Amino acid sequence: MWQRFMARILKETKVSERFTEHDLRAKCASDADTLEHAQSLLSHTDSKITKAVYRRKPEIIKPSKSSFE
Repeated sequence: MWQRFMARILKETKVSERFTEHDLRAKCASDADTLEHAQSLLSHTDSKITKAVYRRKPEIIKPSKSSFE
């Protein structure tokens, strides 16, 4: 089923690289605003697996107040 779906995607869209269901889960987790939200979306009970395997984008953090100012 996935093979036929992937062949159709490659033929009918601008997508040029193959991907897996696992890649879709990782994209969803990476696009979530927080680790907790990603964990909830993927139904993980432990955030360690979500962070280690599925969060592929770096976390964006706000810099602390600089002591040089």
